[in-house]
Amino acid sequence: MVAASEAGFVEVEALRALPRHPLRFRCLAWEGDTVFEQRRDLNFPPLEAQLEQAGVTVVVAQFGEMESLGGKAKLGEFVGVYEKLIERLAAGGKRRVVLLGPFVPAALSKAERKQHEAVHRAYTLAIEDLAARRGVPYVAAVEVVAAPRRLDEDRAEAGEDRLIRTARALAQRLSGSVLVGTNAEVDARWQSLRPVIAAKNRLWFNYCRPQNWAFLNGDRTAQPSSRDHVDPSKRWFPTEMEQYLPLIAAREREIDALATQLAQP
Repeated sequence: MVAASEAGFVEVEALRALPRHPLRFRCLAWEGDTVFEQRRDLNFPPLEAQLEQAGVTVVVAQFGEMESLGGKAKLGEFVGVYEKLIERLAAGGKRRVVLLGPFVPAALSKAERKQHEAVHRAYTLAIEDLAARRGVPYVAAVEVVAAPRRLDEDRAEAGEDRLIRTARALAQRLSGSVLVGTNAEVDARWQSLRPVIAAKNRLWFNYCRPQNWAFLNGDRTAQPSSRDHVDPSKRWFPTEMEQYLPLIAAREREIDALATQLAQP
């Protein structure tokens, strides 16, 4: 999900499907997150507080890729913990939750992928069944059908391809519409949104995950350098961080304008 946010394909495809809606996207995923643990820094706000602060109405969750490496023995525990996480995300129906099926772990070799097929299938079916039981939408992850190639650059290209295909499937499910005109020229026009989306998401990343969290809200807030040099009772860092919000809003207005323009016949 971190890679999806950085690439921007989900946002591009959602804007294509709903170009006149003021959609807002906030990535709350961290590298290494699993259903079992989402490790955060000291005093980092809990997931519920982050969702509330960001005004989230729809949550897209994708788990199972890393967890499937634990094998079928961990499947039952995975489903139970995932269900509890969904309850936290939904907050009693306050938010819609959409489950995205897991990809096959990209780091596996061709032989390992073949060996892992049955386990991955079991996790995928379990997530699909969980979505049905919870009454939440499920969108299958779209794997690249072509055989893996040898170069790292080619593997990265294949990973990008599956992100695009999955983003399109997700956008169609969320919008209830079928994307049309997906030829190379139309795709290229809409992909011109990605640099602006990437810039907006980098601003959001820097706002919600500052490099020096310890000075912002962690265990170093009492340090002299974390406070105003004239009036030590005042902290300059929290106020400074809020300056990111108008920058994010400006990028989003730019995205809205571009999406509206691209949607014209």
